[in-house]
Amino acid sequence: MQGIFSFAVVAIPSLLVIINPLLVTSVFLTLTGGYPPEAKHRVARRTSTIAFAVLLAFAVSGSLLFKFFAITIGAFQIAGGLILFSVALGMLHAQSPRLQHTPEELHEALSREDIAVVPLAIPIVSGPGAITTVIVLASDARSIPNMVVLLVALLIAIATVWIMLLNASRIARFLGSSGLNIATRLMGLILATVAVQFVIHGIESVLPEILAHARVAVPHVK
Repeated sequence: MQGIFSFAVVAIPSLLVIINPLLVTSVFLTLTGGYPPEAKHRVARRTSTIAFAVLLAFAVSGSLLFKFFAITIGAFQIAGGLILFSVALGMLHAQSPRLQHTPEELHEALSREDIAVVPLAIPIVSGPGAITTVIVLASDARSIPNMVVLLVALLIAIATVWIMLLNASRIARFLGSSGLNIATRLMGLILATVAVQFVIHGIESVLPEILAHARVAVPHVK
């Protein structure tokens, strides 16, 4: 069983990096440019609440999805690691991951009344990358204490998003576009490392089964 501390060291940074509060803050500033302060606070609170509910639902129901689609944990870890690595490559080039939103969705969002749900909560905060991460982490937890750690990690990540959205204007003035790009690249490097670790765990999980099938397929020669 993976230790609580070692699991926390993986879970907390990986969720913070894949959710990318800086990117969320940047999009938030674009979508709420003409909003009064109280409206911005309302959008920030609603975005955080909905995103937390979505990710928590996938963390709890991930094992049911595995059983329903007959997917092994190792296979999902490998696939999830590859997806996260592609997101990390985009972040290393200071690009917004297209797995989270498209320019068309962003343009459409400018005319929406409830932007807190779409596209802020879904899919910018709780996008495919974040959903993949919570499912992989939940499958890797395998104990109640580690699931509690995952819940705490999710709370930390969403709370960080909420606090940054409340202070979005101050953050933008302090960092500037260059600062946001540098921070995004650093988080991309961390995410790439986490993605590789997911793939390694997945290979370790499926390798015994592959070797067992290989022994059956190839008869022993004396």
